[in-house]
Amino acid sequence: MRLVELLLDETRTSLRRLGMMAAVAGISNAALLAIVNNAAGHIKDGQPQLTSVVLFLLFILAYVYSQRYVLLTTSAEIERLVHSYRERLVGRLKMCELREVEHIGRGRIFSSISSDTRVISQTANALVMGAQSALLIVFACVYLATISMTSLVLSAIFLSIAIAIYQGKMQGISNTLRDAAIEENQLHDLVNGLLDGFKEVKLSSRRAAAVLADVLAVSDRTAVFRTIALQSMGVMFIFAQTSFLLLLGTLVFLTPMFGSNYSGTVMESMTTVIFLIGPISGLVGTIPQIAVANSAAENLYNLEQLLESSIHEKNGRLQADRSGDLPAAMTTLELRQVFFSHVTKDSQFDVGPINLTIREGETIFITGGNGSGKSTLIKLLTGLYSPLSGELLVNGAPVTMASAQAFRDRFCAVFSDFHLFRKLYGIAMPDAAVANAWLEEMEITGKTEIGGDGFSTVDLSAGQRKRLALISALLEDKPIVVLDEWAADQDPHFRRKFYDELLPRMKADGKTIIAVTHDDRYFHVADRHLHMEEGKLHDLTENLANG
Repeated sequence: MRLVELLLDETRTSLRRLGMMAAVAGISNAALLAIVNNAAGHIKDGQPQLTSVVLFLLFILAYVYSQRYVLLTTSAEIERLVHSYRERLVGRLKMCELREVEHIGRGRIFSSISSDTRVISQTANALVMGAQSALLIVFACVYLATISMTSLVLSAIFLSIAIAIYQGKMQGISNTLRDAAIEENQLHDLVNGLLDGFKEVKLSSRRAAAVLADVLAVSDRTAVFRTIALQSMGVMFIFAQTSFLLLLGTLVFLTPMFGSNYSGTVMESMTTVIFLIGPISGLVGTIPQIAVANSAAENLYNLEQLLESSIHEKNGRLQADRSGDLPAAMTTLELRQVFFSHVTKDSQFDVGPINLTIREGETIFITGGNGSGKSTLIKLLTGLYSPLSGELLVNGAPVTMASAQAFRDRFCAVFSDFHLFRKLYGIAMPDAAVANAWLEEMEITGKTEIGGDGFSTVDLSAGQRKRLALISALLEDKPIVVLDEWAADQDPHFRRKFYDELLPRMKADGKTIIAVTHDDRYFHVADRHLHMEEGKLHDLTENLANG
C-alpha cells in the first residue's frame, strides 16, 4: 500500500516506541474487558471488588496515557511528513524545465501539492484509530481464546471470509477513486483556464456555453466516479455490520452445538464479541478514509516519479553537454540553426530553423500574428526552452545544460501572461527615494507603495499591474530586458511615454531590449525589426530603415 510505504519511508519517530505505546493502549482495553467480565461474574457473591476497582482505574490511566501519546505523536509526525513531502516536491519542481512542467500540467501539480497532501494530513487520526482498533481486536481475540477456543475459531473463520470479500471489493473502490483523481486534475486545469480567460468568456456567449459545458462534463464524470466509490463504501459498511450481526447469531445459536461446556461461558463470550463491535466498526469506518488517503499517496508518488524522470533526463543531458562558464559580459547572443517543435496528439507546429544574432545594447522589435511562434522564440532566446537541435551561443560560446541557469539569470522579463508577485522576491529593496521615483515615473503614486518586503498592493488595473511588473524587472538590473506585448494594456499617453522615453532610457543605460509589439507607429525606436510567420523568422530591418 502506497500510503504505508510513504509513512514508513518518511517517518522520523521511533516506530518501536510508538508500537509499544499502541500495544499498551490495546492491552489496557482488553484488560478492562477482562476485569469487567470477572467482576460481573462475582456480583452474585455480594463481596466488595476492591482489587478489581483498583486494577480498573490503573488500566484506565495506562490507556489514557498511551492513547494520548500515540494520537499526539502521530498527528505531529504526519504534519511534519506532509510538510517534508511538499518541500521535496517543490524542490524537484524547481529543478525541472519549463517544458516538462507544461507537459505535466498545472492542475495535476497543484492538486497533488495542495489537495493530496491535505487529504493525507486529515487522515492522521483515522490511521491511528484504525491501527488501535486492529490491535484491540487482536488482544480481545486472545482474551476470547481463554474463554472459549470454539468461539474464537468460529469468529476467526467467519471474519476471515468477510475480510477477504471486503478487501476484494475495496480494490475496485480504489481503482474508481484513482479514476476520479484523474478527472479532478483535468477539472483543475479547466477551472484555471476559465479564470485566466474570464474576459474572453464574458465576451462570447457561445464560448461561455462551450467552456461551461466542458467544465460540467468533467465535473459530472468526477461526481459519477466519486458517487460510485462512496456508494460502494456505504454498501461495504452495511456488509461489515451485517457480517458482525451474523457472527453474533452464530455464537448464540450454533456454537452451543459443539459442546455442553459452552453454555457456562456464553455470556462472557457474548460480552467479548459485543465489545469487539466498537473496534471492528472503527476499523471498518477508517478503511474508506485510508483508501482515499492511499489514492492521494499514489498521486503524490506518480507526480514525484514524473518530476524525478524529468530531472534524471536533464542530468543525463548535463553529463553529455560540454561544461564551462559563460563569458562574464555579453557582446553577442546567437541562435544558430535552432529548431523547436510543439507536438500534440492532433497537431505539430515547428519553429525554425532560426539563425539570429543579437548584439549588446540593441533594441529589437518582434512582430507576428497569433500562433506565429513569437512566444516560442522568446522562450528559446531566454533559455526557457531548450532547442531540439541547433545551438544557443554567447560571444560564440555555447550555452550548455550546465550553464543554462547562469544564462537565464541575465534576463529580466514581463511576459504577456506575466505573474506579478506582491513581494519583491530575490530583489534588493530599493531605498525610499528610488522607490518613490519609480512610482512617480510609472504614474502610479498613491495607487501603491514600495516598502517592507514589496508592493503594498497589486490589486490594480491590468495596465497598472504591468507597470509594477516592469518596475520589478528593472529593479533586478539585468543586462537583457524582454517585454512581450508590454504596451498592449496601456492608455495612449503612457504607451507613447513607454516608446519615446522609457525604452530610450533603458537603451542609454546599456540594456539590450527585446520587445514583442504591434505598435507600428513606434517602429522607428527599434534598431531592428524581426517578424515571425508560421514558425519562420524574417528580418525586416531594411524595411524599417526605408520607412
